[in-house]
Amino acid sequence: MNIDQLFRIHDDEKIGTVFKVDSYSVTVNVPNDEVLNKVSVNGFVILHTSDPNTRLVGRIDRVLRSEMDYGIVEEGTESTYKLLTHNVVHVNALGTLKGPGGGRERASFTRAVEKLPEIGANCFLLLGERLSTFTGLIAYETTEAGRPLSLGSYTMAPNAPALLDGNAFFQRHAMVVGSTGSGKSWTVARIIEQVADLPSSNMVVFDLHGEYEPLSQHANIERFRIAGPGDLGTQSEEVLYLPYWLLGYEDMLALILDRSDENAPNQSMAFSNAVLKAKQNTLLQFDMANELETFTIDSPVPYDIKEVTQELIYLNNERVTSAAGRDVNGPFNGKFNRFIPRLESKISDRRHGFLFQLGEEQLKPTYLEKLAINLMHGSYESKKGVKIIDFSEVPSDILPIIISLVARLIFQVQQWSISNKRHPIALVCDEAHLYLPARDAADASEGRALTHFERIAKEGRKYGVSLVIISQRPSELNKTIISQCNNIVALRLSNQADKSAVTSLLPENLGGIQEILPTLGVGEAVVVGDACLLPSRIKVKEPKYQPNSGSVKFWSKWQETLNEQELIKAISNLRRQTTANE
Repeated sequence: MNIDQLFRIHDDEKIGTVFKVDSYSVTVNVPNDEVLNKVSVNGFVILHTSDPNTRLVGRIDRVLRSEMDYGIVEEGTESTYKLLTHNVVHVNALGTLKGPGGGRERASFTRAVEKLPEIGANCFLLLGERLSTFTGLIAYETTEAGRPLSLGSYTMAPNAPALLDGNAFFQRHAMVVGSTGSGKSWTVARIIEQVADLPSSNMVVFDLHGEYEPLSQHANIERFRIAGPGDLGTQSEEVLYLPYWLLGYEDMLALILDRSDENAPNQSMAFSNAVLKAKQNTLLQFDMANELETFTIDSPVPYDIKEVTQELIYLNNERVTSAAGRDVNGPFNGKFNRFIPRLESKISDRRHGFLFQLGEEQLKPTYLEKLAINLMHGSYESKKGVKIIDFSEVPSDILPIIISLVARLIFQVQQWSISNKRHPIALVCDEAHLYLPARDAADASEGRALTHFERIAKEGRKYGVSLVIISQRPSELNKTIISQCNNIVALRLSNQADKSAVTSLLPENLGGIQEILPTLGVGEAVVVGDACLLPSRIKVKEPKYQPNSGSVKFWSKWQETLNEQELIKAISNLRRQTTANE
């Protein structure tokens, strides 16, 4: 069917006529009971407007049949006294379909509702071949910029590919949400694979449980992992160290300072002075004269943490001569009795070895360049475009700080890049509710992480940094961050708080989608946002490389014959705090 046929549907095929028009909704009277049986909630309709070359496309929100009083009905030559009914269909406006003309060479669809129908306007169902024709137009509009982002097919039109505008999806940030077992990781893997297929892709995936490891089989995807206790002292290209000197001043304090200590202000001030002095020594050692003139406490300059600790010990034990000539305690004497053991404990903790127990290479200024190239370089010669970072061995108490360290580093490098040389990069934040909680539920380390991610959410688009937020608990996510996500891929959600959190982000005319979320099947999603011209229910296509996120089938497993369990190996891994040599 040609798209022009959507403007020439015969009046005999109408389901009813408009009798009420609101700011974004239309109410249609459907007199025929048999026709009403063909109408389904969340289906699509097309309505006439006063412009013969313009049609309104809408989504069916409600279908009602209300009984009225008994009355006389004329049926041929006879009159029958029967119960009268009133059939009503409520339609939410989705966008405007325009035919060729007015400077347009072909029909086009826009999300803008430019013209609402008049009272008495005809309403038609978009089903079968008509729906496929319309979705074909949507696909054309989406692919004008090149290769589209494809999630799968429309549930109501299985043969029609559901295509998204990749530019809008990443420019405006995105969120993928769904309960455990809904197909969330499957959907994310589908997106990652398609990004990896692009010749100059650039994406970093924060993998908290190692479930996206199978995707590293793709030719343009590589996997890194944060160094665990078993990796310390070894050098491997896949192992990443995140040196403490990359932490900003406030981030470092959130990691080591007890704000409840009455000496906390003195401790932070002395620590700041000691770090500045140690960084100055490094710049002098490596003859970095330009940096020496302008560096600050937050500049990513290596420094020796032992040098800082020794300075604090000296101040803590310092004795000075008073004006009266007596030997008295210095101004900071005894102020660091609790701070120094806390700092030394962090430094010696092997769980934090990727931060503090560094080799000679990680203490050189050139390590920052190497780290940035590994994480941020797009597909180029031997460099792979998609980087998966496995954070599974990072202690949960410092996880927010560590993930935000990577995100902040990427954002700052992008920010200070020459604008015409800046290559866009997307950050995929898996299990985001674990490190991006609501402000009132955040502790000190989570608060620092939120500060960095909130800035990326609000300013990232200017510098080519995009966020893709993944979570099974959208109600627990930071409101500032998710409010900046203008694209939502919502899989099955049953919890009322989670449904409400998603609905609050939708335009008012799409609020009824909340009721669909508990009924979605596995791998089925409602996609709404700037990247999706037609907010739709989509069946997500199976990814080529499936993540290790399948739910354990308890009942089936318990019915199988049990082989020997690897409990001894598990205990060994537990003691070593690593599965690296598994």
